[in-house]
Amino acid sequence: MGAQEEPLYRKKDFQKRSDDDIEAFLGRRETQKTTQAEADRTDKPSAAAQEPEPAKKELSDDEHDDLIRQARTGRAQAEAYHDVAQLRKKAHANLHKAAKFYHKYKKNEAIAQKCSARSVAYREKAAARRDRAKEYRMTVKEYEGELKGAAQGSSDLSPESLRTRMAHNERKAAKQDEIAHKYESRAATQTEKAAKYRTRAAKSLEKNKLLESEARMYAKRADIMEKAGP
Repeated sequence: MGAQEEPLYRKKDFQKRSDDDIEAFLGRRETQKTTQAEADRTDKPSAAAQEPEPAKKELSDDEHDDLIRQARTGRAQAEAYHDVAQLRKKAHANLHKAAKFYHKYKKNEAIAQKCSARSVAYREKAAARRDRAKEYRMTVKEYEGELKGAAQGSSDLSPESLRTRMAHNERKAAKQDEIAHKYESRAATQTEKAAKYRTRAAKSLEKNKLLESEARMYAKRADIMEKAGP
């Protein structure tokens, strides 16, 4: 039994020693690598420090003047582009405002047209009521003639019946006149509204034209500046 366990113990002991040797060997290699890398890093700056820096070339007066001239030219171009952009911006802003005022002009014109149409319709209704009132008054005149005949005994209707009919037709004529006056008053109101909205439309159109004129002026100035260049 002891003879069988001795070789197993030796085998484990050999394996342990071999593992320790391998770890020691790998440790030595890593140490050598790190020391070599540090040496390389320390050598590179020293080599770079030993290299002489290239001397900066001094510019001549003409080269300085050229650089100044280029800088001024670039600044002038940028300023000219900025001025043109500002003029374009003002032109578009005025066109936008002009479009708003044109929309107001069309809106007020449409309202004024509606008011005018209503006024015409009310006047037509008033005229129709006036015609009815005239018819009733003509009937009253006919009854007046018959009333004279009834006084002489030549009429089939009694004077009291004729007077009642005359009063009834006069009341109808007065009612038609009242309605005609009401329609004429409404027509006058609509006419006044139409005039008010037409005045607003005229003001909006005037502002629209002024802003369009300013926008064209700004656009022309921008075109001239673009053609002229910096």
